[in-house]
Amino acid sequence: MLPHAPDPSHTNGRIRGAVEKRAEDLLRRLISELGMSSGDRIPSERVLAERFDISRMTVRKAIQHMVDEGQLERRGTAGTYIPDLAVVRPLSKRFSTAISEVVGRRGKQPGARLLFFEQARADANVARRLHLEEGEPVIMIKRLRLSDAKPFCVETSYLPSEMVPGLVAADLINAPSLYALLRDRYGMTFGKSDFHVSVAPAPETEADLLELPVSEACLLMRSVVYDVSDRPVEILISWNHPDRVAFESLQADGNSLESVYTDWTTVNRSAETASSPK
Repeated sequence: MLPHAPDPSHTNGRIRGAVEKRAEDLLRRLISELGMSSGDRIPSERVLAERFDISRMTVRKAIQHMVDEGQLERRGTAGTYIPDLAVVRPLSKRFSTAISEVVGRRGKQPGARLLFFEQARADANVARRLHLEEGEPVIMIKRLRLSDAKPFCVETSYLPSEMVPGLVAADLINAPSLYALLRDRYGMTFGKSDFHVSVAPAPETEADLLELPVSEACLLMRSVVYDVSDRPVEILISWNHPDRVAFESLQADGNSLESVYTDWTTVNRSAETASSPK
């Protein structure tokens, strides 16, 4: 019995899929190389087809797939654009802003889903950042943050238990803003925050919640929030969707810029002198 010949339609489908995927990869790379961001219009199908040396039909399908995924948007006859980000988060040492306020300012409906609430013991890292003794009680809160029902970040907060007596999970279910709850119930007044933003592969749980492939590069923010007495009141670990969130510095932040120059040639010579045998 002769083996079955491959179905041409299946073969063509695989070829088309590979070519379209290549076109998507090329387009994403071009957007990155050109430094394009939200609100920018991408080149026309004709220009992209000529640049990538592929058919306009393939470019059109690649663009449509990115539109379906929410990575691009068509604006009638005006062209195809990189969509406005759902959330632009301010980075400021001077004050800390609730995400619900940030989302609301962009005309979106903020939302939050409580994923985890636990009374735990501070490990060495949490204790150091919250100025606690290792093993002291803390509240751990994990939430999925939403903008118009779309997930954009997964956040884990650690709070010193002594500062939030009586806080339970039910308090957070209908509270869009943790900061508003802490301010209204416990009289906390937030003063400043330290932060560190990096790019890191999303853990499996966070990737699934953010509707991303496992290990997709995410914007990871770590922050310590202080009250007006410079007492640390929260550690925040935030995994942010790369296509739905951006971070921006504030022009009127009030922080002076400082430039420090180190003459590494002198440093190296000093080190060599110190290490040389006497």
